[in-house]
Amino acid sequence: MRPSLYLLVVLSLCCSLAVKAQDTHFTLHDYNPLWLNPAQTGAFSGSVRVGGIYRGQWYTLNGLSTPSAYVDAPVIRGLRRYDWIGVGANLINDKAGMGADLGLQSNYFGFSAAYHLSLDNNRRNVVTLGAQYGSTTYSLDVNGINLLQQLTIDPALGGGGLSQGEIRMSEGNGSNESYNNINAGIMLRSVLDPGKDNRFEAGVAVLHLNNPKKNTLLIAPTDSMGIDSTTVGRFDPDDRRRRPTIHAHARLDLEVSDNWRFQPSVFAQSSSSVTSVSLQAWGSRALKPDVNLRLGLGYRTGDAAQILVGLDYEQLRAALSYDITLSQARVVDNYQGAFELSAQYILNIYKKPTVVPTMLCPKI
Repeated sequence: MRPSLYLLVVLSLCCSLAVKAQDTHFTLHDYNPLWLNPAQTGAFSGSVRVGGIYRGQWYTLNGLSTPSAYVDAPVIRGLRRYDWIGVGANLINDKAGMGADLGLQSNYFGFSAAYHLSLDNNRRNVVTLGAQYGSTTYSLDVNGINLLQQLTIDPALGGGGLSQGEIRMSEGNGSNESYNNINAGIMLRSVLDPGKDNRFEAGVAVLHLNNPKKNTLLIAPTDSMGIDSTTVGRFDPDDRRRRPTIHAHARLDLEVSDNWRFQPSVFAQSSSSVTSVSLQAWGSRALKPDVNLRLGLGYRTGDAAQILVGLDYEQLRAALSYDITLSQARVVDNYQGAFELSAQYILNIYKKPTVVPTMLCPKI
């Protein structure tokens, strides 16, 4: 199959997705591999990969910040000679409300493993199955001075759509709650042209496979019969369950000339009633044998245009992105969207060779 057809097929798949709710999203999705797809665990050439990404946005209002970090490694050979197994861990902190404005915070920590099945003896075509298990803790700072003014209570917080006047803060409000997540994914990686190192990658992941239930963070008043009179008939308990989220992604890496490479990618994220598709086009310029400057533009449907800058230096990859808001939210944030800063480093650990002492015959 030609590279253009690869991209067309996956783009059609991404555009047809539809599920329900919105999870954390990243503009530099390729720089957060274990969040993107558990099948990415150990999918690199090296001993250990460590990286992180920071996303900040909405600073004209109360602000949102999302730092994330991960580490993974290919650890052992698989059942067959050219297969291998990778393991890893990742952490995501998502905070809504800088200072005392809101104080809604969640933390995710998970472990992942992936089996990489090579379809040939050269590992040019590899199918990977990955799984991830983790826990999310979340809390609400009820002491925030602007909580009732800024927060629109929804079922995800346990408020059942109550108005400000119906909320009564009581003991236990805002305490930590948690739920467990099970995620899984599949991915295909192919070397299209070994001489030019042209590559293709595509995968699909499903998050929240176990449909976990989120407990309430806000306690509403009850009447003398112990019935919550403000939420009866207005709140479906199933609304507290995390609906599955789908990640679909594909990218090409093609040689254009001796110094330039073209790297288009597509990423679709669909959760609850929100589906977004991010299209990006990167150009990579070789400045030196081990130094590449990457520049790109992107667009996320119905949301923002993206400016992308990256630098690869030996085993280090770094990137910076800035989102220019194009949706109706631009009226509020004055076109000042989100920015992301990321870095990734691959460490190679080589075994010290065992040298067998030898004696040379002086007569030779």
